[in-house]
Amino acid sequence: MATTFFQKKTQINELCEVLDSYLPKEEVEIARKAFIVAEKAHSGQFRKSGEEYINHPLSVALILAELKLDHLCIVAAILHDCIEDTSVTKDDVLNEFGDQVAHIVEGVSKLTNLEFTSSSQKQAENFQKLILAMSKDMRVMIIKLADRLHNMRTLDSMSDEKKIQKAKETSELHAPIARRLGLHSIGVELDDLCFRTLHPRKHLIIERKINKQYGNQRKTISLIKSEIETRLKFEGINATIEGRQKEPSSIYKKMKEKSRKFSEVLDMHAFRIVVENTNACYQALGHIHSLYKPIPLKFKDYISSPKPNGYQSLHTVLIGPRKMFIEVQIRSQEMDFISEYGIAAHWHYKNTDKPNDKLARNWMGSLLDIHQNTDTSIDFLESTKSDLFSDEVFVFTPAGKIIQLPLRATVLDFAYAVHTNIGKKSQKATINGNEAELSTELKSGQTIEIITGRFVKPQPSWLDFVITSKAKTAIKAHLKENSKTELAKLGKLLISDALKYQKIKIIDVPEDKWTKCLKDLNCSDFKDLYIKVGLSEIFVSVVINKLLQDINNEIINTISITKTKGMAISFAHCCYPIPGDGVIGVLTTQKGLVLHRSNCSNIEHIKEKNAQWMEVDWKSEENELFEVGISCLVENRSGRFAAIANTLANLGVNIENIETQQKPGSSRLFHIIIVISNIVELNNILDQLNKLPYLISAERL
Repeated sequence: MATTFFQKKTQINELCEVLDSYLPKEEVEIARKAFIVAEKAHSGQFRKSGEEYINHPLSVALILAELKLDHLCIVAAILHDCIEDTSVTKDDVLNEFGDQVAHIVEGVSKLTNLEFTSSSQKQAENFQKLILAMSKDMRVMIIKLADRLHNMRTLDSMSDEKKIQKAKETSELHAPIARRLGLHSIGVELDDLCFRTLHPRKHLIIERKINKQYGNQRKTISLIKSEIETRLKFEGINATIEGRQKEPSSIYKKMKEKSRKFSEVLDMHAFRIVVENTNACYQALGHIHSLYKPIPLKFKDYISSPKPNGYQSLHTVLIGPRKMFIEVQIRSQEMDFISEYGIAAHWHYKNTDKPNDKLARNWMGSLLDIHQNTDTSIDFLESTKSDLFSDEVFVFTPAGKIIQLPLRATVLDFAYAVHTNIGKKSQKATINGNEAELSTELKSGQTIEIITGRFVKPQPSWLDFVITSKAKTAIKAHLKENSKTELAKLGKLLISDALKYQKIKIIDVPEDKWTKCLKDLNCSDFKDLYIKVGLSEIFVSVVINKLLQDINNEIINTISITKTKGMAISFAHCCYPIPGDGVIGVLTTQKGLVLHRSNCSNIEHIKEKNAQWMEVDWKSEENELFEVGISCLVENRSGRFAAIANTLANLGVNIENIETQQKPGSSRLFHIIIVISNIVELNNILDQLNKLPYLISAERL
């Protein structure tokens, strides 16, 4: 549908009205002149929506005017598609509006047809062009971001496939760059438009929930704002306070990153408090913390430690009236200006056309330094993204595929990101060709290769260092299933040993007895029964009595164990039992069978509390290793622990943990956890340690 003369006049008047609020009259007139040139150049051109093409550059210019960009940037925005799509040349623009506008327009034109959905090499080359254009004049990228924002606002005329492609590209590239440049409003809107396009149903559901919650909490929000205003005014702090609801994309990101439900996202509503200066920020924080209870570990000081884009503010999360969680951001007027306008705030609006702020100059200079010191476009991509996307890391598979992960992600997070089957079989890895542990944190630009093992399976310790929800979920699911398997093995062993005590083999119990037993004990099948026995939810004596009605409850005194791996058997850390010790087994509902030394100081107390305990006949397999604790009391002289460590090393003994404490007088006590195979080896170790000079005693814990 064609735009009428009056509509175009209204649009340019709207733009000039915004420009009049911060630019001199003569500069506004230059913008009007640019409109006349662009209108003539784009005459007869239409967008896919049917509207005249001139609407697009005018809309882009209006977005930038709202950010208070200088007149040269506004003029370049109005003309940004002329060189690419019309008969207007760079020389025409240069002669009419000067070399800066011509260079900016040319820079934007070169970025128009870049695609970021092809091969890794092509991605890197295009990314390099994008960053280099930005480093020469930041306004090139600012116009490009405004151009992308208007295109995302008007996606309706595109095919679904094109919409998704544009949204993915915007989410992965343009939105992060906007955030890095501090263009908050553009970054937030791009994120939300991408989320709406890629996940329309989720966006709609969250948006409805936000609106419903806001409706329910409207009075509380007004009360909080009023109470904060009253308190700060009473304390003599001049402040303006604004409240806002967080966008669906922001809430979804928190839900996804922290594996939370909508109701578990605490800070749905945020208040922004703008005060006069930095001191007033901290004063206001103290008064607000006395007004509402702050949540521990939710305070962030971005004033003393600004974000890479220059953002400064104090963030805190509080429990307000009616137990409502609220986020409060406190900043000075200058900080608020930087927060709202980002890198756009670093242009003077009068008498200059260059960014004069140190942050802008330094960052642009650093991009050029990176370009000069990297050999390939992929190297440049790696180096730049580590700075640009400070909350993310970008790493490569050996085939060159880029994998995006959150900051502090590890090698194992990478493995699961590639494929769950790779993750669960991960044995070791290389980073840039060098061996690395699975727990190694990744840095942007690294190439990671995962070496898998046929018999490797996820371990509980993996949960200590993975951070992505995909890795955590997959590991937990495997451990849960694996735990059931181990508990079932333990339960079957307990029943089998109890039957052996009655001189009956488990396979000789009649089928009808098993059927009745399963039914009476409400078990769906044998595995269910074994798991419940392994968890001590069903006592072994109860099962045996169901199978053999004439047997009393004193059925099982001893269980025989020849291996512990692959079964729900663990070792008490109060006494660290090892093969050769007299051992008591205690069935627990959390850990299955826990082994204690029979002389453990806790055993009598455990027996009183737990009816499910038994003596254990433990014969370990060869090459099994176990932790055991020893204590070494030494004279308090330098080099004493080194002598102990050397002795253990010479004996081929690994040290798992060390704790030390000063004793009265001139002695020091070392508690050491070592890994050995049996009690014979332990006795030999203690004998060797007790021969050391300056060692007062070495004994088992």
